[in-house]
Parts: sequence; structure tokens; C-alpha cells
Amino acid sequence: MMMRFVGSIFIIATLYLVRSDNDLPRVKTPLGNIQGYYKISEYGKLYEAYEGIPYALPPVGKLRFESPQSIPAWPGEIKATKLSHQCLQYNHKPYHLAGEYVIGAEDCLYLNIYIPEREDETFLLPVIFWIHGGAFIHGSGNIFGGKFLIDKNIILVTINYRLGPLGFLSTDDDIVSGNMGLKDQSMALRWIHDNIEFFGGDSKKITLIGLSAGAASVHYHYLSPLSVGLFQNGMSISGTALDCWAQTENSSEKAKKLGTLMGCPTERTNEMVECLRQRPGRVIVQAVKDFMPWLYNPFSPFGPVIEKASDNAFISRSPVLIVQSGDVMDVPWITGVTSEEGLYPVAEFAVNRQLWKELNENWELLAPHLLDFNYTLSQVMHAEIAIKIRNHYMQHNSFNQQNIKPVIKMVGDRLFVIDAEKAARMQAKVNKSPVWFYYFTYRSAESLSDLYSGTTQNFGVSHADDAYLVIENPMINPTITKSDRAMQSDLLHLWTSYANKGVQDFSPEWKKVDPSETNFNYLHISGPGKFKMEESINFGEKQFWNSINFIENVQKSNYIKNEL
Repeated sequence: MMMRFVGSIFIIATLYLVRSDNDLPRVKTPLGNIQGYYKISEYGKLYEAYEGIPYALPPVGKLRFESPQSIPAWPGEIKATKLSHQCLQYNHKPYHLAGEYVIGAEDCLYLNIYIPEREDETFLLPVIFWIHGGAFIHGSGNIFGGKFLIDKNIILVTINYRLGPLGFLSTDDDIVSGNMGLKDQSMALRWIHDNIEFFGGDSKKITLIGLSAGAASVHYHYLSPLSVGLFQNGMSISGTALDCWAQTENSSEKAKKLGTLMGCPTERTNEMVECLRQRPGRVIVQAVKDFMPWLYNPFSPFGPVIEKASDNAFISRSPVLIVQSGDVMDVPWITGVTSEEGLYPVAEFAVNRQLWKELNENWELLAPHLLDFNYTLSQVMHAEIAIKIRNHYMQHNSFNQQNIKPVIKMVGDRLFVIDAEKAARMQAKVNKSPVWFYYFTYRSAESLSDLYSGTTQNFGVSHADDAYLVIENPMINPTITKSDRAMQSDLLHLWTSYANKGVQDFSPEWKKVDPSETNFNYLHISGPGKFKMEESINFGEKQFWNSINFIENVQKSNYIKNEL
């Protein structure tokens, strides 16, 4: 049976290789014609791929640090048969691997579309619009594909958006207002909304799905006037707009620091920015390392900001105030976390004795960066709060590999878990549309923690392990074991049924988040076919974290307390 399957794939691949230009798929859009090519799905189905479609003008020269500009119609036909450059970035390369830190190019605003073959050309397919993660600093839509989703009759769209200082620099004024990367996403989303029907997609069935910073981005699109009406559902996998790392503080101070590093004058914003436009992009991106005092921490020194109010602002109020006021797109939302979220970034030092030693000896100095409170707590309180956090989780034990579990929980609770519940509760309070929450605890044969730790040691279910079971990616092979395939099948059903219907059809019933209940209800996914509603009164040690008056948490904590 397997030999026949492999043989059929070989025959299909051979047929593809000998196709002439005239046999390749083509699409006519109002902007011009686009030629794609064919790829093969996991189960041997031929599907169309259009890679490297421009959705905005290249953000180079005078357009560096500007909002994305619409691309005009092109004459003739463009060939969308090759992936574009990734956006220029300071890559989060695991310390034990060789390779370049600065990769990509500034000319990077392109998207990719993957389309299953349709028997009925008049039937429009639902669309999943995937937003990659990477802490708003690194990553690319190019590394993700439709190999698995295509077999479920879903159109997959992946995108690139500007990253790091090129995508999220802000001078806290009108010179560089910030959020260029989020505006890139919104422009790509509008391009898909306006053109996907020409590819056989349903513009009324667009579901945003993102991981980590991509998940926070999905949530941000619920809050932005620039994205209103462009999608019908969203799923935020391990990230929300309320996460501490998803809101950048002291943006003008960081802009001036970057200017100084680049040898630019910093007294007048316009002169500094004009100088920065003259500097090589690679040199600017290389400077990201100067904003990360320990390893890759804090992992998101450049990210979303609150802009001055204007017609072009992505957001002009804090996320918590936008949600609290009810100015949120009222469409369904799913969000959730894994059991060991903190493995990103803990996996990076999980088996390194020297790094554990550094953490032990310099905890009061490193904690504000690892736990991202350097700018959200008075500096005179840094050491006191660092010790308080350490004692709560470690019970006076040392930081080392033997005690890694409480370290993973500490980092995961702070960076991902507590704000996920807050976001879900707050959005459920103001919207009529349902909000669902899940908790994922299935460990597959491979994990993202394998990549960053350089070992195959089982530290638990890492940040991203759930998403990487579903979407084609170079980090995890989800087809190694029978159990992994079964888990993938369940998650594929979750994603695609949601994209098709905007509702859940699980058994047992997946209850929506009820903000009036003291206990927090969520769907616990512990393995193939293992779905169970559970509840917690202290999810993510929220009572402890709410006792600390981080600036970014005060409004969120007060709001939750008032609602319970």
C-alpha cells in the first residue's frame, strides 16, 4: 500500500516537472495576472501555489519607517513561483547552531497563497490567514506551508511583515508613529479580502490564526479600526495584545538609543530619522542585540505602541482601554496556551551550566529582562520584586536544570498565561460573539524546545508545540508517530471547522468563557480524542502576579477585580 502511495506521488511529481508554462495555474485579478505552480499535499493531492505576490510597495529609501503604500496594477503577468526574501531581521538563532544573525532584505512585503483543487469552481473556499510569530523581531510567513491544511479544502495565506526597528520603531510623534509591521499585516489582509475570490476563496470566510507575536497580532486586529470588516473569526495561539511583551514601553527612548548607536543626531526627531534612513538596513537590524542584555531577552524590545490619534493610526489607546470600552470587533475568538509556555525562552539555557550559573548569581539584574518588567516597574523596586518572584516559584531553591520545572512555569505564567485569561475574560465581557479558551498538554515526538535546547530531552509541552502540529513548518514533523498523526487530525478539525462555521462542534461541548464566573473554564486538550472541560480559580498563579503593580497590569487587574 505504502509503495503504491509513494509511486503515485512520484508520478504526479514527474508530471509536474514536465509541464509547460501554458499548463501552470493562472489567476486574473484587477491588479494584473498572476502565474503560480503546483505542489503536492501530504496525501498526494495536487494544489496550486502562488508565492511571492507583492501586496505593497517595497518599504525602502524614503519609504523606510513609513506606513505601507498600496501597490499599483502591473502590466502583463507576474510569476509567483518563488518565495520572496524574508523581512530583514535579527534572527533568533539557537546559540548552539552556526549561522547568520542578520538575514533577509527590506524589500519583503509579499504574500503566499495555497489553494486546493476544486471540483466545483463556483464554490468558494474558506480562508486561513496565517500570521507568523517571532516576538515582532524575527520570523517569516515563507517558512510555513499548506501541506496539511490543503487536504481539508482550506485556502492558506501566509505573509511577511516588517520586523524589529524597521517595523516597529516609534519616535512617539508624527515623524515615525510606529506599528508599521501591524499596518503591513492589515494591508495584506485587505489585499486578500479584496482579491481572494479570484483565487476561489470566500472573502466572507476569512479566519486569522497566529502564533506568539502572530497571536498577539491577531488580537490587535480585533482592536484596530484599520482591520474592521476584513475577517470573520480569529485564533490567538499563545499570545494576546495584553501580554507584557506585546506592548512596547519607552519607545522614544529606544529610538534615541538606536540613533546614538547609528551615529545620528538625536535632539531633533526629523533629523535623526532622516539620518537613520541613510544607514544600511543590516546595520540597523544588527543593533537589536544592544537591546537584549541577556541572551535574546527581553525577546521583544521593538513591538506595538500606542500612536497619536490620526486616520492612519493602528491603535491610539492602550489595548486594555480599547477592550474595556467595547471597541472590539464582535466576531468569535479562540485563544489558549500550552502547559510549558516558558520553554520559550527557557529551553535556550536548559542544559547550559554556565547560563544557569549566570542566572543564579545575577538574578536581580537579569529578572527584569527575562520577565520583561524593566520598564514597567520602578527601577528601585527591581531587586525586591525579582526576589519575591524567585521565592514564590523556587521556594529558596537554586536555579539549575534539576529545578527547571518551576522556572518554566514562572516564565510561562508571566509572559503568556496570566494575560491570556485576562484577555479572554475581558473580551467575553464586552462582545456578544463567543470567546473560547483551551489548555494544551500533549507532548509530541518533536518539540520546539528540542531546537532551542539542542537536546531531545522532554521538558514538557513547549510554546508553539500545538500550532506546529497543524501547519507545515521546518521545526516539527507532526507525522512521526501514530499518536502525533491522530493529534494532528484532531487539531486540523478544530482549525478547519472553525474556519468553515465560526463555531465549535466538539464533544464534550466546548463552553465559552463566562466572565461572570469566579472559576475560569477552559477546554483541556491532553491527547488524541482527549478533550475535557476543566476550571481553575488561580490559572497561571494570577493571584500572585496581580499583587505586583506592574504598570502595564494595573488597569487589567483592576478591571478583572471589579468584574468578579
